Amino acid sequence: MEVKIIMRNDTIVITQERMAGWLMFNRFHKVCEKVDMKDSNRNIYIFKDSPILRDTMGRYQQFKDAINM
Repeated sequence: MEVKIIMRNDTIVITQERMAGWLMFNRFHKVCEKVDMKDSNRNIYIFKDSPILRDTMGRYQQFKDAINM
């Protein structure tokens, strides 16, 4: 699952709307939202990269598994 691209200014690009929603639900603030240059029907979501954000991204699959039981 490709959802992230590391940028030089310590930001991370999230390409999946649900992952972006999960991060915002967990109180991470979007730096920016833009139209995806590869597919104008999608948006990309830019967040400030941090170890805590990465940890929260890792917990997303556990959350999905718990609600799909």
